[in-house]
Amino acid sequence: MSKQILRWLKGHRDDIVLQMVNDHLQLTENAVQALYNMVCMACEGPKEKDNLYKVVSESEMKADKIRRDMISRLTERAVFPEERQDLMELFRAVDWVADWAREAGRILLLIPFEAAPDEIKKSAEDMSKATTRCVSLLAKCINILQEDRMKAIELADEVELIEEDIDDLYSIARDHIVNLEFPGFTPGQLILMNEFFDAIETVADWCENTVDIVRAIAVRIKA
Repeated sequence: MSKQILRWLKGHRDDIVLQMVNDHLQLTENAVQALYNMVCMACEGPKEKDNLYKVVSESEMKADKIRRDMISRLTERAVFPEERQDLMELFRAVDWVADWAREAGRILLLIPFEAAPDEIKKSAEDMSKATTRCVSLLAKCINILQEDRMKAIELADEVELIEEDIDDLYSIARDHIVNLEFPGFTPGQLILMNEFFDAIETVADWCENTVDIVRAIAVRIKA
């Protein structure tokens, strides 16, 4: 990655590709926020789970379409192949954030979550709420890269700290799954419960993976 990519981003600030970048990030945030809302509602009952999952799913599908369109447009622009590849890698990583939010929501549909122990509900709420903060900082990190690479690195570090907190919350959730009683849950539903928490944790992992790419871009750009 060279200076040209930063110049290209700045030089195309009003370009449709950068609008796509902003839209893609917003839809990713929407998907993760909708997952958090879905978790909160699922703690009370199954009534709104389907509707909230539709928000997660539609946000992810729209984000995926924007990413594909963005890649098509990048192939038409005057961008060095290596730099085009870096941009594609960056936004495919962002796309995985939304993908895993959708996967978590898909699994949650299959679990009678309202019957889960209160400790499990709290763990799910805590983890999913933390992912909303994580993805919000991720979006800021990518956007500020166009203006201030050192600030982008600072925000990348903050994302990493939140991801570590989510890892700790994930450990607590797994301890609950192993040690608590789940009356009325089938073995299959308990397996899905574990996969549900794994999916939430993977949302945070992909936030961290994405800021690693941002950090690599930022440190290679000389002020």
